[in-house]
This record gives sequence, structure tokens and C-alpha cells, in this order.
Amino acid sequence: MSQRRPTPATDTSSPFSLSRRTLFAATAAAVPAGAVVLGSAPALADPSVTDGETRIVDVPLAEVPLVEVDGAQARDLAEQPATMVGVTWPEGIDAPEVHVRGLDLAGEWSSWLPLDAAEDPESGEAVAGTEAGWIGAVSALQIRAETDGTDVTEQLVAHVVTTSPTAADEQVVPLSETPATDTADAGDEAAQSQSRRMRTMSASSAANPATPTLVGAPTFTSRAAWRADESQVRSTQGADQLKSVVVHHTAGTNNYSSSESAQIVRGILRYHTVTLGWADIGYNMLVSKYGQIFEGRGGGLHRNIVGAHALSFNTGSFGISVMGDYTRTAPPRAAQVALAHLVGWKLLSTFQTDVKGSSTWSGASGTKHPSSGTLPNMFGHRDVNYTSCPGDSLYARFGSIRTEAQAFNDGGWKDHLWAFEGAGGASKLGTVVRSAHRTGRFTATQLTKGLVLQESGSAHGYATPFGKHWSAGWGRPTRGDSRDGDRRIQAFESGTAALEDGSVRFVTPVFEDVAPERVFFLEIQDLFAAGVTEGWGGGSNRTFQPSSNNLRDAMIVFIYRAMGSPSYSAPRSSPFRDVDPGFVFYDEICWAYEEGITEGWGSGSNRTFKPLVPVKRDAVAAFLYRAAGEPAARPSDADQFVDVSRHHIFAQEIGWLGKSGISRGWSDGTFRPDAYIKRDQMATFVMRWMTLTGRY
Repeated sequence: MSQRRPTPATDTSSPFSLSRRTLFAATAAAVPAGAVVLGSAPALADPSVTDGETRIVDVPLAEVPLVEVDGAQARDLAEQPATMVGVTWPEGIDAPEVHVRGLDLAGEWSSWLPLDAAEDPESGEAVAGTEAGWIGAVSALQIRAETDGTDVTEQLVAHVVTTSPTAADEQVVPLSETPATDTADAGDEAAQSQSRRMRTMSASSAANPATPTLVGAPTFTSRAAWRADESQVRSTQGADQLKSVVVHHTAGTNNYSSSESAQIVRGILRYHTVTLGWADIGYNMLVSKYGQIFEGRGGGLHRNIVGAHALSFNTGSFGISVMGDYTRTAPPRAAQVALAHLVGWKLLSTFQTDVKGSSTWSGASGTKHPSSGTLPNMFGHRDVNYTSCPGDSLYARFGSIRTEAQAFNDGGWKDHLWAFEGAGGASKLGTVVRSAHRTGRFTATQLTKGLVLQESGSAHGYATPFGKHWSAGWGRPTRGDSRDGDRRIQAFESGTAALEDGSVRFVTPVFEDVAPERVFFLEIQDLFAAGVTEGWGGGSNRTFQPSSNNLRDAMIVFIYRAMGSPSYSAPRSSPFRDVDPGFVFYDEICWAYEEGITEGWGSGSNRTFKPLVPVKRDAVAAFLYRAAGEPAARPSDADQFVDVSRHHIFAQEIGWLGKSGISRGWSDGTFRPDAYIKRDQMATFVMRWMTLTGRY
């Protein structure tokens, strides 16, 4: 039998030139004679893999000796240390039945363990293969794979995973050993208590934000706490609705200690990302046989993160995998309780109160659910894909687990559910996008059409199209949303949100006298941002005087700046006898005269501009029309306004202003051409003009 070790293909940094026996000898030699070794350090499959490191070695099985074992052919990977193993095969061939066994450190072969096929819903370049099954610390492996009774191992690549422990792994406690906490009030006291109870961490990756402090959730071990390698992951996506929880098992041996649970999760993460090429670990959460709960896929447990666990049914589901093989063995009571608690909480957090109910799903060809129909709110992987997952024994206990999950759901934290129902439920607020979590001064639930917010008192529901995009810095909505042409806007405590061309932006006040509730708030802020107006004063004392009449000189200055403040040298002699060269806006007024934007009154030496007179709405129409280059328009275009005759001196200009959408007039159909324009109206006209002419 060959003792050759295949050269690593995935991780090439580790020294595999030493045999396993040599490595153990080197480790023993490193301990001085007579030294006392304290504690009972866990056995390492490979002493060169330590301190939470996970290493994967890719082994083409065609290069490994084929031997007869138990009446079947198997590939014999002698002197191959491992703790987990998975295999892949070329795309397009049927998935074989794969079994693996390992030679433990005591020299005993394990029983043959089946490896379940992995689903790959994420990539067009699918990697067909199995999940990585835990086999414990072993020094050698044997793998067999058959299709219709024929050995097909020659086509497979084994991915040998070696994990290692960390000191922190010993601190991962099961759910039953964590203190219970009353979350009846989500105010500061409850939030502090919840924060102590939660095993979440503040660390996050560049790809995905960390889970914030949740309310009403069972205790779990965060990605940071189990030392997820965030450098391996890519960004994940969230769905607008959660319909169901999907239950899995990881397969592999059930022979692992509570301190090895975190190793298994780290191994699955690396296998899913490095070997299968997925964005992150496929499951949203994992549960050990001891009742330990681990945060899975990144992006935040308060979100409906799309996983990679149930082909064609990942969007809208939440995948929970129980670690181990529960084909013939019943999951321990601790694991069932933890699973039930997770199911009850997750459904309740998205305002689903019937664990035993069902949701409507679209069908998917090539699955067990090819046509649209209902699926239970808690179902098994086998209900939609062709797999035995989550094992016969676990699946047979779904009835009792649903009953227990319903009890957790019934007794769970419901402040936000009651506020949601009081505000009109799903018909008014939509579906949950981010479940109850602490952010800023709020406990918030964000929905597709609304928000539920709570500080120290009762929760309140708000209808808003900005629920998905809301952040704590916005504060509470202060009025309902409204439409302004194709734009939707809504005022919040600290600013105004706008939905424009499919994008949302939030604008905070610049002027202390322009509140977010003001009808033209956004236009005024945009005018400032565009450098067209500065207002009076500065800092927190800056004012705009939105209800004041706009003067003629200021109107010309606004147009000049809106056109990019073109370079211009004013004449020494003024074209207007009432605008001398020392006037503050002399240059801008002369520029407008030379550009044909304004003509003033009179002619020659008697020409006047009246710079400090309020400007009328018809004159503004004329200024903007001329500044736009006098586009095609007709006097009849003014027919849209009941108070503008075709014979009005500026009928053509006013008609163009209305036809282009710069002016929408009043609800009674009037334009009011002789009225003085207010500064807030001017801001709106100028901003719409800049947008129309491509200047903003």
C-alpha cells in the first residue's frame, strides 16, 4: 500500500513533507524531559494545524490506491490527517453515493459515514459535490463512491479538511446553561439585560455587517466568537420576506465534544467558501447536539439573509442545520429544544404566529415542489430537494418540535407584533425586512412599507415607503409620505427622505428656518448643495427666509449661479440707470442683460431694472425660458392654467414652464402670473429647471 501524500492543491503553504509519525515524534521531542503537561489538550489530527486554523488539501482520488474493503472498492488515503472530508465531481455526472471512514488516533477505524450532496444555488459555475462531514481527528481515510453499484471514485476529488481548537471553544455553552432574561420591555434596562444575555460581538467584515443586539432571540454564539474567517466571505443579500424555516442536518459522525462544535462550524465555512466557492457558509444558523447555537451566514440575523441550503428555495427561507447525522439516531433533547426555540423566535420576529401554518411558494422545476403551492412554515430539506436531509429520525420528530416551537412563539416578546397589528398589519406596513434590533436610541423593526419603533415606552407602528432604508439617525416619521411628480418624500425628525428614480436619499436641514416638514424642503437644500444660494448667516444660525418674496436681483443671481457662474467681465457703464457699478450684484445683472435673459423697462439711458422689487411669477417664467435657450413653445401651451390667456405677454413662456413640469400651478388650476414668487417657490423652479437642462 502506497504511503505517498498527495501535494496540496488548495492550501500550499503547509509543510507536508514530513510523515505523520515524524510530526508526532517532533512534537514529543519539543517537550523537555521531566516536564509536566498540564490539562487535557484535545488531540490534534495534524500538530502543524493549530489555534483555530482550518486547512484543506485537495486529493484527486484517481491518484490514490484502490483497495478492497468490506466487499467494496475504496480509495485508501494512508497517513492523511483530517477532521472533516468532502468530495466533488465534474459537473454533469449523476451524484454518486459517497461514504467515508477514518482511522482514529487510537488506531481504530470508524464506521462508514454517508456524505450528503451539497446544493449550489449561488454560482453559474456550480461545483458539484457533497457537504463536508465531521469524522473527528483521524490519521488516515478511506473513501468509496458508487453509482448504480459501480465504483466511480476515479472521477472524484477528495477535499481533506483539518480543523483545530482554540481556547475560546471551551467557552461555548449550550442554550440551557444561559440565564433567562425578561424582555417584556425593550427600553434601556431590557436592552442592557438583553445585551448581557446575547453572545454577539461588535466585530464585522467588510463584506457583511455584524448582527446587532436582538430582542427576544435565544442566546447564540456570534461569528466573531467562533472566529469566522471573514477574509474568505463575500457579501450576502437579504430578502423582503421570510416565509419558512428549513431544517437540515450536517451529516458526518455524531461523535464530537461540545468544545469541538466551533471547529465543525469553522470547517464548514471554509469548505463552503474555498472548495464550493459559495459567498459564505450556507446555513443561517447551526445547532450542536449539546444545544449550542451558532450564527451562520453573515449579514445580520435580524435580516432575511438568503442562504445556500435548499436549492431554489433559499430566498424567503431561513436554514438551520443540526450538527451530526440523524438518519437513525434521534437528536438529543438539548438540540431539539434549541431548534424549537430558534424556529419559534425566527417566525415570531417576522410577525408569523402560526408555526404549524403554511406559506405560498412558487414552484421550481427539478425539485419536489415543481408547481406553485403551499409549504409548511417549518419544513425539512427533503420536502423540496431530492435528499434524505435532515435524516429520518430528526424528520420524524417534526411534529413535537413544531409544538414546542409554537410554545416558544406564544410566549415570546411581542411588543412590536402588537404595534404592527395596531397600525394595520401587513396590508399597511408590509413584511419584515429587519426584525427587532437595537439601533441608536431605538428598538426597531423595519418592514417593506413601514416601521415599528420603540424607545423606553410603548412601540409605535408607522406606514412609510422608506422602512427598508431607514436608519436610526433619521428619527421617527413626523408626517405621512407624499408624492411630488415621480418622487415620493417623507419628513422625519432629522430630515427628509426622498425616493427618486429608484434610489433613496436622506437630506438633513441646512437652514434653521426650513424644517423637514416644509413642502419645498428638498429643493431648498438642493439649491444650497448646488451652490446656488447661501442664505443669511452661517452654521446653526443660517437662514433662508423661505416665505419672503424673492427680489429681482436675487432671481438673476440664482440663474447665473445655476448656469455655472460663467466667466464674465462687466462693462464700466451700466445698461440700467438704477444699477450702478458699485451694486452688489452688478456683474450678474449686466451678464443677464447681455445674454438676453432680462430687458428691464424703458430704453437707452432711461432703462431700469428695479433690482430690489419683488419678482412676479410671470417674469420668472420669462427669465427661465430665455436662460434655457427659448425652446419651442406656443402661447396655447398656457391653456393648462385657467388664469393665463393666450394673449398674455408671457403666455408662451408660462406655457413652456407648465409643459416642462417646472411649474405645476395650484390645485384650482391657476398659475397666478401677477403674484410675487416666494423664495421657496423660486428654489423649486430653479432646481426643476436645472434638472430639466441637465445642470443637476
